[in-house]
Amino acid sequence: MRRRTFLALPCLAYFTQSALAAPREPIQRITDKRTVKVIVVCYDPLLKSQGNQKLSQHMGWNDPRPMTEKLIGYLRESSAGYADFQLVEWIDVDVFPAKRDGFRYDDASFLAMWKDRDLVHQPDAASYANLFQDADLAKRVTSGDVDEVWVWGAPYFGFDEYAFKIPGDLVQYQSDNPWFYRPYDIPDCGRTVAVMGFNYEVGEDNALHSFGHRCEGMLSITVGRGAWDTKDASNPWSRFTRQAKEYPDDAQVGNVHGGPNAEDGYDYSQVKEVLSAAEDWLNYPHLTGKKSMVSCATWGEPHHLNFQRWWLAHLPNNQGETDGFHNSWWRYVIDYDEAIRTLPPPGAKPAKARTAMY
Repeated sequence: MRRRTFLALPCLAYFTQSALAAPREPIQRITDKRTVKVIVVCYDPLLKSQGNQKLSQHMGWNDPRPMTEKLIGYLRESSAGYADFQLVEWIDVDVFPAKRDGFRYDDASFLAMWKDRDLVHQPDAASYANLFQDADLAKRVTSGDVDEVWVWGAPYFGFDEYAFKIPGDLVQYQSDNPWFYRPYDIPDCGRTVAVMGFNYEVGEDNALHSFGHRCEGMLSITVGRGAWDTKDASNPWSRFTRQAKEYPDDAQVGNVHGGPNAEDGYDYSQVKEVLSAAEDWLNYPHLTGKKSMVSCATWGEPHHLNFQRWWLAHLPNNQGETDGFHNSWWRYVIDYDEAIRTLPPPGAKPAKARTAMY
């Protein structure tokens, strides 16, 4: 929800021998589903100076309710039904959210800032602790009544695209990249909780984009073993994100900021065709190396939205395990605690994160 450009995380051509030698058994798709109970907190204050219009209405922005319904549908579709998000409650909040330093915009200060960006309050970061306190969320997460939180709001409200808190900040692998783990000031609820930050100024394509960044972060600290380096030919997560621009002979699926044919960031409408092994990832871990031509026509228009759907749908989502990790990477994104509990990551040394985006 913050107004800033997200750079792709440090973004590979061959797997480890054990993966290459995996028996060619028939692929068994994930057929179960994980119900995720979501509570939505929508910060859309009434502007008393503007006839008690909601901020979104006054600014001519989008209605977050239908966007939420579409987003739930896209995630269910992209995960082949595994990610079954269920909206358990919608909370409309008639105030501007608190910043980490306690500051809150009011009608006058926000509308003045919108006309003159030199008036943007700094530091911009919102207080997740205040969010949890206002809606009594910690108790509900701890009890299992709620699994994760989606927050809708306006630009400069200060919530990040995604955040999540692991109990004790105990990550499985240490990383020097602070973008992977983002606990901020989310209370410790005794179980991992994700908080998505969505912006109703823009469409659900941006919300799905934000969810993709969550996938990138959580897969980097699990399957990526704390790294995301496309030069690491042994790591499946890193190889998944390869693009033809850097690896013309080994383009795979790409990352949230661009597909296998992207020439730059946010290049979702790139008409250039490249050979990509993207479809082969549907067979993970039994990769054959088969490639096909890929361009923006592969995912179609609207290019930004449909690319995000296409990219998410290519995350491995099969049964079984390979090299100590689930063959369904959606398990790490949707049900982190259970994924780690049922299959402790190989060689992991759980410890408090030494570097994180707090």
